[in-house]
Formats: sequence, structure tokens, C-alpha cells
Amino acid sequence: MSDLEGVKIFNNVCHQSTLGCLLRTAQDRSSWHYRFPMDAPFKDKHPKLDIIAEGTMMDHFLSGIAYSILIQVWELNGRKQFIPEIFYCGISIKDKHREDNVHVDDTHRNDTIKIMGILNEDWDPKTMGGGFMHGGVIHKLRPTDFCIFDPRTPHAADKILCDEKRFALDFSVQKLHEGEVIRRSMEDEE
Repeated sequence: MSDLEGVKIFNNVCHQSTLGCLLRTAQDRSSWHYRFPMDAPFKDKHPKLDIIAEGTMMDHFLSGIAYSILIQVWELNGRKQFIPEIFYCGISIKDKHREDNVHVDDTHRNDTIKIMGILNEDWDPKTMGGGFMHGGVIHKLRPTDFCIFDPRTPHAADKILCDEKRFALDFSVQKLHEGEVIRRSMEDEE
């Protein structure tokens, strides 16, 4: 799938205990904020925790766990499509009391792709909702599943059907172009 025409999903990226450790640690942090969506009134904003922002680690411990997850996605993807250098990484909280806004990210640049996964250990997308909508298509992600997608295609969390809060980890990373994928693959074989 060159230039990500759709969503690429990887199952069982990491052990659930890795996500559980990340989630439990993040829940206790005091640096959660309500800045997103940027131009929305406060009632339409959702909690977000920045782990890495503009390439700078905001939380070293959480950054280490996040990097370990990203490297596993990168390996499962055959070291293609992106460089595992994080521009942004954060955790968002969504719930049934606030419908997610359909939005695009990274509109000011075309050299990024995003990666996202659900952190809740017991999240069942069939009964709890909260899937990932990208370009009008709903993708039901289970815990330990991560997807790679083009952030400039309209996307959002699907409607959440339960009283639980859904926690999602997302990354913005540098996209490799087709020629770079081939060159990097040849370098890896040497």
C-alpha cells in the first residue's frame, strides 16, 4: 500500500501488559490538557496527554514505553512506510458523552503518517464501539491492534456505546516515500 490509500492494521503488536503499564502510569499524570480540537469550544474538547511534542520528550518514562510499541509496529510493517522517529505522541480519552470531531492532522506538512491503537485492556469494539473511522470507513481495533493511516484523510473515533472511557495512543512519524522504502530495504540486506 504506497502512500497509504487506506488504513493498514497490525494485530497483536505488543503484549497487553505493555499497554496496561502505559495506561495505568498515564492515568496518574497531572499533565492532561484540553487543547484539542484546536478551534472548538471547551465543551467539545477532549482530554489529551502529550508524551512527545515536536520531537521533545515531555515524559521520559512514557516516551520509552511508547517508543518500544512504535518499534514493534515498524518491525511488523517490514521497516517500511515510516521512520520510527516521533514528531508527536499522545494519549487521548474519548467517551459516549462527546461525539468525536471528524478532522485531519498535519495539514501543514505532507511528510508524516500516523499510527494509533487502543490502550484499554478490556475494550471490545463490537459491544463498546469506539472504532476508528478513516475516510468514511469504520475499523474496529482491539487492544494490541495498531493502525497506520494518512492523517490528511478525514478521520475520527467512532461512536462510543458504553460508559467506559476509551484511551488511544497515537503517533505522528516521518513518512518514507516509495524510493526510500526500496533503498532502505536494500541497505538492511547488506
